[in-house]
Amino acid sequence: MNLRHSIVTRFALFFTGLIIFSILLSGYLVFRKASEVITAHSKERIMHASELAEQSFYALLNEVTNDIAVIALSPTLQQHISRPSDKTTKDIDQLFRIILENKETYFQIRLLDADENGNEIIRFDKLDGQVVKSINLQQKGDREYFKEALQIGKGEHYFSNINLNEEYGVISTPFTPTLRVASPIFDDKNTKVGILIININLGPLYLSLDQIAGTDSQFYLIDAHGQYLYSRDRSKQFGQQTRKFQNFYSDFNEDDSSQETPKNGFQQLTGHNGSSYLNYFRELSYFDGKRKIYLISNMDQNILLKNALGVRSESIQTLLWVCLFSILLSWFFTNLFSKKIKKITKAISNYDQGIPDDNSLPINRKDEIGILAKTFTKMKVKIDQNVLELNTALEKEQIARKQRDEFLQNMSHEMRTPLNAILGLTKLLYKNASEPQLPIINALERSSNSLAGLVYDVLDHQKLVEGKLHIQLEPSNIAKLLRDIHSTYLYEAVQKGLTFHISIDEKLETTLYQTDSLRLTQIVTNLVVNAIKYTKKGSISLIASISGTDHQTLNIKVKDTGVGVLPKNLNSINDRFFMEKNDLSGRYGSYGLGLSIVKQLTTLFGGTLVASSMKGKGSEFMISIPTISPSRPKLAKPITSTTLPLPVLSGNYQILHIEDDSSTIELIQHILKLNNITVLQAKTIDEALEIINSETPNLIISDLMLENTKINTRLKDWIKSKKIECPLIITSALDATEANIPFGHYFQKPFQIDQLKDTVYKVLGRNEFKAPDFSNIYNNYDQDIPKINKVLKLLEKEFENYLIGINKICESKDQVKWEAINHKLIAHINNLQLTDLKEVLPDTISIIDEDRLLKINNIFAYYLCCIRTERHLNSKVGSS
Repeated sequence: MNLRHSIVTRFALFFTGLIIFSILLSGYLVFRKASEVITAHSKERIMHASELAEQSFYALLNEVTNDIAVIALSPTLQQHISRPSDKTTKDIDQLFRIILENKETYFQIRLLDADENGNEIIRFDKLDGQVVKSINLQQKGDREYFKEALQIGKGEHYFSNINLNEEYGVISTPFTPTLRVASPIFDDKNTKVGILIININLGPLYLSLDQIAGTDSQFYLIDAHGQYLYSRDRSKQFGQQTRKFQNFYSDFNEDDSSQETPKNGFQQLTGHNGSSYLNYFRELSYFDGKRKIYLISNMDQNILLKNALGVRSESIQTLLWVCLFSILLSWFFTNLFSKKIKKITKAISNYDQGIPDDNSLPINRKDEIGILAKTFTKMKVKIDQNVLELNTALEKEQIARKQRDEFLQNMSHEMRTPLNAILGLTKLLYKNASEPQLPIINALERSSNSLAGLVYDVLDHQKLVEGKLHIQLEPSNIAKLLRDIHSTYLYEAVQKGLTFHISIDEKLETTLYQTDSLRLTQIVTNLVVNAIKYTKKGSISLIASISGTDHQTLNIKVKDTGVGVLPKNLNSINDRFFMEKNDLSGRYGSYGLGLSIVKQLTTLFGGTLVASSMKGKGSEFMISIPTISPSRPKLAKPITSTTLPLPVLSGNYQILHIEDDSSTIELIQHILKLNNITVLQAKTIDEALEIINSETPNLIISDLMLENTKINTRLKDWIKSKKIECPLIITSALDATEANIPFGHYFQKPFQIDQLKDTVYKVLGRNEFKAPDFSNIYNNYDQDIPKINKVLKLLEKEFENYLIGINKICESKDQVKWEAINHKLIAHINNLQLTDLKEVLPDTISIIDEDRLLKINNIFAYYLCCIRTERHLNSKVGSS
């Protein structure tokens, strides 16, 4: 056999290529996903930092606005304006001095005359931390900020552009980024008599921006022309005043002459060094929108994706070695195994063609090749023996088949004939029957009809299984067919006190359709008989309609108000001898062959059967017979399970389980029997009382029915007489409203195991932990259960994240992150009264040892149990 035709070679090449492709694809997907996650996270950080920077800027403006408004309206200043004197001058001096001493960012405060010269009346400066009153007063009438400040009205405040402070046209050193805020001063006649001006040093704000930006990004403040008002590199600031002409647009290859007003949001820019930068623009406006500057958060893309790029580089190198190794290994094993397998395949081929083969096979090998050779040798012997036996069995099977066909034909004749006579004679008996005999005759007729239906079903079912039954299509009046069925079974329905409705689409009344009337009648009859059989009271409906235009579909629906079918059994109704366990007996406990016949005949038509039901409310069966092949049903998706964190209890506890069902006893014993929890189980009420008196359990889990007798009253008496002083959890098939005893938790069977375990750990954990107090949550949301459940769900997810975060921080010993998570937790500690957590969380991460970390994890696990239990209780409230 040519090596390139070998399946081993093909598989080796295929899986080698698949491995290489998988590694390439996974590497690409991981890098792309990592880049997206990192970029998204960085954008959130940038936006958050920008918000903090914006808040810092506006906080400063609000502060100075409030201060200048208070000074302008202060009685001290107003008295000086109205009646100046030595005393008022001293008061003003003291006021201005106090302002500068107590405000770190204020370095100058002045009172100017409101005339056109702008003479300084009073001026205080802060020099090297010392506040001094200037005697060298100046005229500021030519200054732009003075002229603009004169134009504002009463109650308004003026804000200047941000620039470097200048004295006599010379930039003050050290360079001081300055913002001037002014307020007009009016006398008691509402005449503008002065201008109050405060000079603010923005240096502390700039230091705050440095800290907010961090190490991997930086902020810029620019004006509309791109001039740096703030940069971490202070030499770039105020390029117009310093004559260095540093400009943001020039630094990032943008043409500032054609640059439009920057828009808020993210932009990708390129620096002089060719690096790509992620920039976030945010407009900051003040002075009623007359002043606009732009806050830019800037991050280098290479720094942003440094880790992802490193992983990609290492992955590519590793991939090359893996590819080379895979190719060499594939070639070696392909060459090795092909020789061995070729020998075996040749022997199999020769055996298939009847060619004698004397070559010995490697049956002594212990690997798959040896097993294959040994198995083929044994199979060859067995096949030779079986062929002889099959030839003999085939002759016997042909004889048996012939005999069976004859038996079925005879049985069909022998059973149908007497049944026909019985049914006919039964009709005759009605004519001469007396009143007492009628119930007997009715019973005989119903039994005969049931037996006849069973015989026909058995015979047809056998034909369906063997594939001997075929659909014979012919033009048929489906409406008449359905009305005949309705008339036939209307009397039986009325005898049971049922109403039998029929509704047929008008198209079916006026049009003939191609169908097999006999088989369609058999389908509908079985559904109607089933509906009458399992409906004690109420109604039955037979509904038919036609849908579609070119490809029409016949839909027939039979609805009843009977006993219904459990949801878990809906998929089993087509099993040949399916029986649902319920309180009914005899034929009411089994669905027989009827639905199996319906299913198989519907499939033979190329249609579908859909069943829906609610136990105790009724059932609905609908067949759809299309003119095309039926669609395949979709498979249900598997349900995943999750592992819930549970606390480790240090104490020893006893749980009394009162239950007489063996399966439930084994289940509870299995899920709750731990080292420090002992499960004591009682099957009778006397056993339970004996255990309560002798063992004093910490928790009781009880059913409400023992040996088909309710124990509600006994439990209630025990609680009243203090025999039961521990918490009580009820697990019962009865509804909670039937309990009529005080209990903390109620689980109606079937219940979720995880929910029961959460509740048990919450109850027992109260002996070791203080449970969260959810009252504030209920009060804050006005006892609105759906909203509270959403809050509890978010709280559960948040606490799971806290638990993960705390363990990671304890590994890294990062004090900054520890303080951040402590700051977030303090709100929950206060709101939920988490005293245990408050006591165990230290201020310093370094003192957390392994024991304390285990204690923290255990407390969080208990809190999560409490949250899940609260959600479970609320879900029952919401559904009731």
